[in-house]
Amino acid sequence: MLKRLLAVILTTVSVGAQAAYPEQPIQLVVPYSPGGIADIMARKVAEDLSKSLKTSVVVMNKGGANAIIGTQYVARARPDGYTILFTPNTPLTINPLIRKNMPYDAARDLDVLSVLVETPIVVLARPELKLKSLNDLAALARTKKGGLNYSAVSAPGPLTLPMNKMQTALKFDMTAVPYPGAGQAMNALLAGDVDVGLNALGPAVPLIQAGKLTPVAVGTATRMKELPDVQTIEESLPDFKTSMWYSFSVPTGVPENARTTLLEALKGLRDSASLLELFERNYLTVPAWRSPQELKTFVADDMQRWEKIIKDSGIEPN
Repeated sequence: MLKRLLAVILTTVSVGAQAAYPEQPIQLVVPYSPGGIADIMARKVAEDLSKSLKTSVVVMNKGGANAIIGTQYVARARPDGYTILFTPNTPLTINPLIRKNMPYDAARDLDVLSVLVETPIVVLARPELKLKSLNDLAALARTKKGGLNYSAVSAPGPLTLPMNKMQTALKFDMTAVPYPGAGQAMNALLAGDVDVGLNALGPAVPLIQAGKLTPVAVGTATRMKELPDVQTIEESLPDFKTSMWYSFSVPTGVPENARTTLLEALKGLRDSASLLELFERNYLTVPAWRSPQELKTFVADDMQRWEKIIKDSGIEPN
């Protein structure tokens, strides 16, 4: 009788403790410096989550080492639901393929809760080059014999690796000019310091519309209604699929009640008028909500795509 009573008491205490989440402020970790699109989105997200979760959600920028420092911080955090990672796919599906000694195992140490948005990449060129497709770029590069150059974000990722794949597949060479970030790489292209570059679509569209840059190809499945004359990358490279996506992850092992509460709050972000306006302005697409199993498949498929791109480009892990 006493054992049964104790079991009931312990169960009641456990359920009560779980139901209390959240009881303290939540850290939303962005593994990049302030000012970029990930940081901008995170701050809008933090506002909405603070309201829905009825607790303070604070953005913490922990940049460095191609997003490894911030991601490691979350992977090693206590799995209690109070530390959340918001990041593009680089530290989850790309870094593990290009780094030999990772301080965390993304598949083991992190639980991806949801993908907030996806954004395609776009190949850009100086207008003077009059390029209309990747095949045009390849043909011009062959005649220049290494004379063309492109801005390369120094840390390998979605804005660097695809250019390696394109050159290998279409058999042309350009000289890489490294820059510390996407903003600096874009500015170099605008200034005419380089001939070609890659960037996310959002920051590029206003510059394209102003005639300051020429879109060579977009990484969408079909041509964009906003840029109907711009070819897709797949029109020159069949089966070439790549995109950037931004997701929320927590350390593996977060209690189920906290996980469920977070999932409900994250799903609610899709109804945020201010967030949706930000997404539309930056050409960010909100994907269909994925179940846990669908999400695991999505992440695994993305890693497989990047593995092929890296292998085909002849890049060895270091």
